[in-house]
Amino acid sequence: MLKKWPRQFFVGLSICLIVSAAMITPQAITEERAAEDKLFREYIKAMEVVRENYVEDLEYERLTSTAIQHMLRTLDPHSNYYTRKAFEEMRMEQRSHYYGIGSTIQPRFNGVYIIEPFANTPAARAGLRFGDQIVKINGQSTEGWSSDRIRDNLRGELGTEVEVTVKRASSVEPVTVRIERAAVDLPSISATYIAGNGVGYIALSRGFHSTTSEELTSAITELKSQGMTSLILDLRGNPGGFLDQAIRVADKFLQRGQTILSVRGREGSGNFKEWTAESGIPEPIPAVVMIDGGSASASEIVAGAIQDHDRGLIVGLPSFGKGLVQTIFPLNGGAGLTLTTARYYTPSGRLIQRDYSNGSTYEYLYRRSAQGNAVAATKPRAEERRTDTGRIVYGGGGIEPDIRVEPLRINNTQATIWTTGLFMFVRDLMAGKVPSAPGFKRDGINFEHQPGTDEFTITDPIMKSYREHMKNFIAKNEDLGLTMTQVDEHFEWARRKIREEALISAYGVDTQRRLMRNNDVQLQRAIAEIPQSAQLAERARQMTRTTKK
Repeated sequence: MLKKWPRQFFVGLSICLIVSAAMITPQAITEERAAEDKLFREYIKAMEVVRENYVEDLEYERLTSTAIQHMLRTLDPHSNYYTRKAFEEMRMEQRSHYYGIGSTIQPRFNGVYIIEPFANTPAARAGLRFGDQIVKINGQSTEGWSSDRIRDNLRGELGTEVEVTVKRASSVEPVTVRIERAAVDLPSISATYIAGNGVGYIALSRGFHSTTSEELTSAITELKSQGMTSLILDLRGNPGGFLDQAIRVADKFLQRGQTILSVRGREGSGNFKEWTAESGIPEPIPAVVMIDGGSASASEIVAGAIQDHDRGLIVGLPSFGKGLVQTIFPLNGGAGLTLTTARYYTPSGRLIQRDYSNGSTYEYLYRRSAQGNAVAATKPRAEERRTDTGRIVYGGGGIEPDIRVEPLRINNTQATIWTTGLFMFVRDLMAGKVPSAPGFKRDGINFEHQPGTDEFTITDPIMKSYREHMKNFIAKNEDLGLTMTQVDEHFEWARRKIREEALISAYGVDTQRRLMRNNDVQLQRAIAEIPQSAQLAERARQMTRTTKK
């Protein structure tokens, strides 16, 4: 009977047994073996019943992968199984690059579109631009494809070619280009600039990869050369990554010997470790750290260390609350899994991880984000701790910011307008097809030009054209449920959004964020809190000197 089952099945079963055994308190070896044998037989029997009686033919690999994934989900929401392809992609992205064409793509009206080709990538060299709708890949229609499926098909082996056909607003006929895939960098830092009055801004938003610490050092050096006297470190939306990179980032701001974090494993395992700052000369400039519900894991380690040592204020929304350590285990055949082996604690002893025992994994992972980062509505007062200067902080639910600031949110109507009619208007605008704005026409993205703060001003004649466009668009797409009353209610919001999209089209996301920073209420509050953050850090330094004496 056993010979009927593919190798993948036994790999999966072995994982089940290994993980299950790891959860058993080591008592009687014979009892463990008996339990494992019983589990083995029950699993074999269940799979035989399914194989012989299910209404459809089965894909063993998918069935086994699903079984492993569900088993890991019973442990915690962050232990995961990866197929060979998914495991390869994860490890590649951790190395700060992947093989592909190098472009941001997003689903918009009736398709998936190029939003921004990255600088010095195959996509940019091939002339792909904002608003290009991807309609074919290697001659195959992409109608009905998700953005994930399109992304997977654009990526591939280094040096291989992919043929991409796009519909372009400025062209009557589809445009087809052949692109050779190359290594595309995935830097952790997405934006770096001076926000005025010597305030340096660094958006560390794309995870903690193998190059994160080096990127941050380079960014700080560059900003100092431009006159930076204080720093905003933006960790909003940063999902985390390598532990060693989080330690190196925190180390840049702390004094030698200060605790960065501790890690504690299963009771009795002896898995306890503490990391302390080793930098002899920490960055002396005042700093404010920004977080939100998308800031997780490594981001929370950095924010927690800075908060506990009163090195700077934390501004924004409560972080995600992911304080579990995952160890990566490669498996036979190229697959792999990440298994929780320990928990993170901040310098004051706070547990970062929030409770996941109630509710589904979906609610834990996604519902918070869908509610606009509405995390930790009440402070988890069961874990009260104190910072170096005696301020009260709380554990067990992520990092609670010192100053909580709600962002400007986009409601459902605005989101529908933005991703449908407004987006199509900007496509036409940047293609030179809006008579009231002939100077907006661009044939591609320009990464070298540094536009002024008044560039791409959206005038009343342009907005008149936008309103007429929306009137025609709504008439042709009644299924969207939009009305002109809704368009008029969000008219001034649309004026700002059109400019944002135009700036992305012409100069990229980094430039757009720099020029539109005054609309970021969380960032503006972070800048306003720099003097208070500097005073807090100085008070902590004085207390440290007194203690040493």
